[in-house]
Amino acid sequence: MKRKQAIAFCLIVASIVSLYGCSSVVNRRSPEEWLSLSYSGLAAMDQYAFTGSMSMKTADGMEFKPQTFEGKVVDHQQLTLQTSSEDPLHWNPVQVLEALNNTNKQISIMNDTNDPETVTLHIIEDEAVSKKRWEQRLREQLDQLAAKAPLEDSPYKEEWLNELARSRKQLDAMLASLKTVSEYELVIDRNRLLPLKMDEKTVFSYTHTGKPYSEARYTTVRFQSFDGASSDTVQQSLSRVTMDLLTSDSRRR
Repeated sequence: MKRKQAIAFCLIVASIVSLYGCSSVVNRRSPEEWLSLSYSGLAAMDQYAFTGSMSMKTADGMEFKPQTFEGKVVDHQQLTLQTSSEDPLHWNPVQVLEALNNTNKQISIMNDTNDPETVTLHIIEDEAVSKKRWEQRLREQLDQLAAKAPLEDSPYKEEWLNELARSRKQLDAMLASLKTVSEYELVIDRNRLLPLKMDEKTVFSYTHTGKPYSEARYTTVRFQSFDGASSDTVQQSLSRVTMDLLTSDSRRR
């Protein structure tokens, strides 16, 4: 009888130890592992949606009205993106996570590792990678503008081309002195290993006509509808974003 009780006790202890072991494995995950798993998880989704806002602020405190956007990815790669602005927005969440996963300067866990639902990462992007991406994006935007040149018989075609050439020259000068610092906060669902929210802050420093300038871009993105299923956590966050945007707009008025 005592032998059976001892065996039963050992089995219970072994089960408890194994449970602690599983929890310990999760808690021992490095920041790099969390990032890699969240990227792989999102890339594996057949479809998902996201919504967010982007705003700019100058060093002297001037703020621009936030640009809101929403997007949907189907069949892993087909991205549909709608914005509240006429300016094109180039933002692919999988590509952002892939870039951060492949090259980052520093990554750390921000919140308490005992949080049962989420883990938050702080990621600093490699400056060279960030600068190269923004150089490419700015040049592409100017090329898109060049594609809208007036017709050959337009009376102001020559003036338009001269202005375009001047803009290219100014852009080249600015990019030569451009420095970018991009930081991200990424909230990950511990159980599903999927990103729930991503905040980005990018600071641009450059010289224009001999004077130093600094601007900051803030982007907030929230993910939802993974493979068609809504996330309560994300939906609650989206409600808060909507209220924040409405409050921000009312203050500007």
